[in-house]
Amino acid sequence: MIVSVIVFALKDEVREAMDQEAVKNHLENLVEEYKQVPGLKEKTFFMNPENLDQGAVLVWESQELLDQYLESDLYKTAVTDICQGEPRFETYPVTATLKDGVLL
Repeated sequence: MIVSVIVFALKDEVREAMDQEAVKNHLENLVEEYKQVPGLKEKTFFMNPENLDQGAVLVWESQELLDQYLESDLYKTAVTDICQGEPRFETYPVTATLKDGVLL
């Protein structure tokens, strides 16, 4: 199991078009789409309220399934199409969880 953390700034035109209702509707749609992603065990979305930077923590069954996601249309529309520049992306092996205990 692995965890990936992604953080990115929004393109100016996306940030300027955002309002509370638009963000809520967008996230509701994304949550439903992400429930269907193979190998994705959990995803937590977050946003910096000061500059509206976006991010997520994702838990994956395997690196292979994460790699497939990174090549998907969903990743393109949910991240790269609205991202200014390149997202900051880090991946780590999961060592323990509250549900599964120690995984080392």
